[in-house]
Parts: sequence; structure tokens; C-alpha cells
Amino acid sequence: MPICLHSFGCGRLRTLASPPTKHLTGEPLYMHSSKTWLILILAILIPIVGCDSREVVVTLTRDEIQARIAPRFPITKNWLVLHVALSEPEIFLSEGANQIGINTRVELNIPLLKPISGYLGVAATPRYDAESRSLYLDQATVERLDLPGLMPELQDKARTAIESIARQEFAKRPIYELKGRNLKEITAAYTLREVQVQNGKLQATFSLSK
Repeated sequence: MPICLHSFGCGRLRTLASPPTKHLTGEPLYMHSSKTWLILILAILIPIVGCDSREVVVTLTRDEIQARIAPRFPITKNWLVLHVALSEPEIFLSEGANQIGINTRVELNIPLLKPISGYLGVAATPRYDAESRSLYLDQATVERLDLPGLMPELQDKARTAIESIARQEFAKRPIYELKGRNLKEITAAYTLREVQVQNGKLQATFSLSK
């Protein structure tokens, strides 16, 4: 807004343009506002430019995986003369790992012997099936087997039987099917590039095949 200054010496009124308002730093206010807008625009554009549009990340929580695994139990199977029962599954995700851990109760029945109960720890690797667009648990491996009272000569046979059953059962049904936005984004051209547990969640990164 123009500032009116009275010139008493010449008896007339002069109108002068006001100088640019200065910020506390000494810069004109309009220059400071321009810098602020520039910083905001860069803050928005940098993440967009830095994002690889050829990648899609699917995140699964421990509870989501637990909800898909739990209904499959109890699992009861025969392996040669052994009868194996698995129950009470509990999913755990280890930070930085590329596998899913599953703890269960296990009961082993052997002819002429009393039933033996204990605990089982299995680690399985997520596998992506492009045709069904689903994640399965593959290559289940027994990491821990506690069966107190089982004769030493039967330990290896029991481990082999339980691992074989776990691999077959865990690989049957998916732990996650792509849906909604992910189903549209991840086409048949995408492959599973990496699986890793970060911040307590399983992150599956899909990328376009070259």
C-alpha cells in the first residue's frame, strides 16, 4: 500500500511506493515465500522421482499370516509306522530374516510305545506362484524338535517324518493371494525379487522381469 508523506517545505503532498517488507533475516518477504514454496515442491517431487515404478511391495503382519495358517491345524498324518499330529501353531517373524518361523505342538505315536509330546520349530521360505498370484510357504525345515522321552535311535526318523509332513502341508495352500490394488499392479511379468522381515512385518518386493 502506498505511503503518503507530507512535504511541509513545499506545501504539497507526495506519494511514494513503500519498500519491500523485510523478513527477520534481512531478505524481502516475497523472496522468503518463494524459497518456502520451492522447498515444499522439492519435498514432494524427490520421493516420486526416487521411487522405482517397476517395483511393488506387499506387506504382511504377523497376525495376518497367523490368521491364514491357524485354520489348517490340527494336522495329522501317517509316515511309515509313525503317526504325527501337529497343533497350536504360532507364527514368529525374526527381524532381517527372509523366512517365516512356525512353532507348534507335536505328538508322536509309535506302535507299542506310549504317545510322546513335545514342541516343533519350523522355518519356511515364501514362494510366489505367478499363475495363481499367491504366496506359498516352501522348503519347510525343522529347526528345533523337542520330544522328551523319545529313544535316541528314533530321533532322526522322527525328524525326517515331521519335516516331510510339514513341507507337504505348508506348501498346499497360500498364505496370501494378491488382491485389490496389488492384483492390478502385479501382473504376470512380475517376479518375487526379495522377501525380508522389516519392523516386525514381512515385506515381499516384486519387480518387473527383464
